[in-house]
Amino acid sequence: MKRTRGLAAAIAAGVLLIAACSDDKTTDSTTAPSTGDTVAVETTVATDDSTAETVADTTPVTDPVAAGWTVDTDNCVDPAAANAPIEGTIKIGSAMPLSGGAAAAAFAPVKDGFEAYIKYANEKGLLGDINIEVTIEDDQYNAELTPGAVAKQIDAGVNIFSGIIGSPNNLAVRDTLNDNCIPQLAALTGSPAWGEVADYPWTIGQLVPYPVESAVYAAQIAELYPDGAKVSLFHVNNEFGQYYVEAFKELADQYGIEIIGEETVEATDSNPPTAQITNIAAAKPDVIMAVPLGAQCISFLNEVANAKAANPGWTPATFLTNTCASSLILGASGQAANGLYTSSNLIDVVDPANAALPNVAEYLAYMGSVGKSDVAATAGAGWTTAEVTVAILKQAQASPEGLTQASIIKAARNFTYTPTLGLPGVEFKMNGEEDPYLAESLVVRQYAVAADGSGTFTDIGDLITEFES
Repeated sequence: MKRTRGLAAAIAAGVLLIAACSDDKTTDSTTAPSTGDTVAVETTVATDDSTAETVADTTPVTDPVAAGWTVDTDNCVDPAAANAPIEGTIKIGSAMPLSGGAAAAAFAPVKDGFEAYIKYANEKGLLGDINIEVTIEDDQYNAELTPGAVAKQIDAGVNIFSGIIGSPNNLAVRDTLNDNCIPQLAALTGSPAWGEVADYPWTIGQLVPYPVESAVYAAQIAELYPDGAKVSLFHVNNEFGQYYVEAFKELADQYGIEIIGEETVEATDSNPPTAQITNIAAAKPDVIMAVPLGAQCISFLNEVANAKAANPGWTPATFLTNTCASSLILGASGQAANGLYTSSNLIDVVDPANAALPNVAEYLAYMGSVGKSDVAATAGAGWTTAEVTVAILKQAQASPEGLTQASIIKAARNFTYTPTLGLPGVEFKMNGEEDPYLAESLVVRQYAVAADGSGTFTDIGDLITEFES
């Protein structure tokens, strides 16, 4: 079996995988790099020594005047609407799974975090005399329902969309939003399709691309098993799961990884995957690479624990998609989650060791003030999504043309920002077609469950930033 070539090789391979998964027709039309100038933003930022401090009016963002990437509105269904000033109120729309099964059980709290930050932004007057209004429709993580939810909001005068959850759901409305030149910001999915800037300039992703996450896991597996590892795959049978496993398969040979089995579960299936895990256990892999969806994370971990108990001596390492990596989800699995590997670029807000960090303390206090302390772990993703959205709006507002749909997408693609709940060293940034992905840094984490059932993450190594352009 081949030995690991190390993390640097995974980084290079991950970059190539993203390029392969993206549309080959995209070309770089930028004429100048971003300058890193600043405009006024009121926020808090994490410092390099893992502490945080309040900072007013100095958050670094790209100067849209100096940035090279721009957008052509001539092909919009209504160019005048794309360039019309937004005054008084800006309306943000989204679609999330708020009911309907496995996805809703895990992701509904994202809505709470998103709405909480918008309330916070209005209270702080982050957009001056512009009020922010948000509506979130329930699409039940059903891509057939997303277009109707989005059309309803367009008819109601929504200016932009942000935080739509799910790869198939975002894909289902991408053409409509791009034809109408309505910014589709912070898609909560790591699909590499969000890098197709030339064909879909109005669509931007929020999460680290799934091929990057797969590359990080492949490198970590190779470090754990330098003489080679036998791996079984378990994934939800949709675009979300397929992006992960296709990237992982591409990397397997060069990291001494032998894939010995593959089991799937349908996105709508809320039953325990007993048969699938029984098949995996029969093959006795060294590692299970798992990409379940929402509450399926819990049932998957429970079935793996049952299979381990029924097969003494079989102790596979489990690598789990970071969409499952919240204390809310893993806590529901109890001891079944102990020892798993995952990844993140955000601070674990429910770890007592982080409670004294000013950014975390402020976030938890605010979530408590709006009665959402119980979902703070998962809601952090929604809070960060809304925070990034508002930072983009503020940058667009400071541009020569003021706040318009066109200036918003230009600001988004010429953007650098440090999220308040980001790990030290994390920086969200884009630069036109040269760097189309907002987030590309991760740290590998291992989850430990104490005797009392509480769980904490331990970072394995340093934050991996080599994917950043």
